[in-house]
Amino acid sequence: HNIYNHYYCIQLLYYQPQNKRNITQTMIRKAEHKDIEAIMEIVHEAQLSLRELGIDQWQDGYPSDYIISEDIDNGVGYLLINDNNNIVGYAAIVLSGEETYSQLAHSAWHTPEEYVVVHRLCVSTSKCRCGAATRLMRYAADVARDNGIYSFRIDTHRGNIRMLSMLSKFDFSYCGIIYYTSGERLAYDLDLHSSKIL
Repeated sequence: HNIYNHYYCIQLLYYQPQNKRNITQTMIRKAEHKDIEAIMEIVHEAQLSLRELGIDQWQDGYPSDYIISEDIDNGVGYLLINDNNNIVGYAAIVLSGEETYSQLAHSAWHTPEEYVVVHRLCVSTSKCRCGAATRLMRYAADVARDNGIYSFRIDTHRGNIRMLSMLSKFDFSYCGIIYYTSGERLAYDLDLHSSKIL
């Protein structure tokens, strides 16, 4: 059984060298309400993959279609599209902050208070195997830079070893533990001034 045949959210992906052919054949656009069904297919496969690996993240119905709809209403939902016009990735790229991150003292973070945060990142490795998560992460970094923002923050489940490995390879720094209603998460940040990957 090959787990890489499943759809993966970012928490299950690790950084791989880019396949330039696949990367150049993808595009990113804003999500629309008509895309929700396709987005939720990726979300459901990600939930299954997490459950099969014994990780409790995303096992409580999150993210729901209502949350995805809110992302779209707020203009923060983005799609990765391949050359066959298939949706192969989704991410909420948010510049307005994450309230939960205020649980950590300002001194715990290594970057300025104005930041980009990525939530609900899912990619289909069966349709776009190489570089999909990196493509979305890099796009989020570009959105930040275009808005004069050079701080990138993100969080993950402590059980997601692959995610922790990816964040390490992206040069994210550990900042502390935050708590959502669904449980604790490890918070990280990255200075986009010095990043050589994103």
